[in-house]
Amino acid sequence: MTTLAQKLTSALEVTAGCTEPAAIAFCASFAGKYLEENPDKIILRIDQRTYKNAFGAGIPRAGELRGSEWALLFGFVMACPEKRLSIFSSLERDTIARARTLYEKNILKVELVEIDTLLIAVSAHGPKNQTEALIEGGHTRVTKVTVNEKSISISTRNDAKVIPDTFLFDNTIYLSQNWPNLIENCYEDQTLQTTVRQGIAYNMAAALHGQKYIKGGNGVDSLVMGAIYARMNGDPIPVMSCAGSGNKGLTCMIPVVTHSRELDLGEELEIKGVLVAVLLTSLITSRFGEVSSVCGAQYAAGAGVIGGLLFLKKELELFNGAYNNFISAIGGGFCDGAKGSCSMRGNVAVSTAITAITHAENGFLVSGRDGFLGDTFQETLEHLTQYNPLVAKFEQETIDILRKK
Repeated sequence: MTTLAQKLTSALEVTAGCTEPAAIAFCASFAGKYLEENPDKIILRIDQRTYKNAFGAGIPRAGELRGSEWALLFGFVMACPEKRLSIFSSLERDTIARARTLYEKNILKVELVEIDTLLIAVSAHGPKNQTEALIEGGHTRVTKVTVNEKSISISTRNDAKVIPDTFLFDNTIYLSQNWPNLIENCYEDQTLQTTVRQGIAYNMAAALHGQKYIKGGNGVDSLVMGAIYARMNGDPIPVMSCAGSGNKGLTCMIPVVTHSRELDLGEELEIKGVLVAVLLTSLITSRFGEVSSVCGAQYAAGAGVIGGLLFLKKELELFNGAYNNFISAIGGGFCDGAKGSCSMRGNVAVSTAITAITHAENGFLVSGRDGFLGDTFQETLEHLTQYNPLVAKFEQETIDILRKK
């Protein structure tokens, strides 16, 4: 049985560049590793949301070469699935040149699949052999690798690291009064503690790196904005993703760490505050999916910021009200793909989260009778998820717009 600490550990992973292109490259790297000959045909079957998110995202060291097709070709050529979502850290000029050669042969076909969950399937066909790799339900959830239609066991392989997802968030986890005890228990898990410490180091370094893009901003929202823009721009910086998204990881961690360090609260409280943010980001993501129709940096990580900051302020009793203040302001933010303008989404998420807390501290709480809001965090979240099928329907318009560009 998976514990909460193991669940949160599995939600954190180092990534180079945007998560969706990295996941496509990761999947393609299995096909490249096991084909062992030059391909005559490569087919990518991919869900529309992952395709959407990869469309405009920069790839580290690849310049203007973006999108699912280039991510696949780079991964296929590198053939190093052990790199997982950090695969682009190995991208070099020779790799780009070899990928260009494959691209010019016009052997790659992309098929969009209408499905509610994440799907990446890469099949490569050579003169004598064929390989296929399949990722389903999560960016690194490899469910099948075959060579000439014979399955390769990947359950114990280092390049797959399959983690059974047997943990379910029960109703008690939605109650803010339970979070301190849950976090105390999670903090005792040394693997999780080490992973969070690594994530803080990576994401705060990304925040500093990204400031070269932000002129005139000096708040924590600008730190998040710059880090996201640098990542979406394809800058070669490692980032600790959270719940399947580097932007979520940056958004939920940077404000909490910044607040802790401004008040000199110490490393232990800093890590625990980040754990609250990671818990909430993961919890909300579980309701919408790793790749969703709504903006995860706002819906999930923004709420994580509220939880993490209120934990450090010892004001978790304000969470339900602050969350309703927050979601009433940003609710309806749909996702039109991962790209540079996601930096503005992160900026808004952080600034709105801080404003929502300030208003809650001063006694202003929007009513649970307003619109889609509920009287509790869980109730509001339940109402929000009812919109999922409706948002997904008009998401097709975004796909059509992108494919015509």
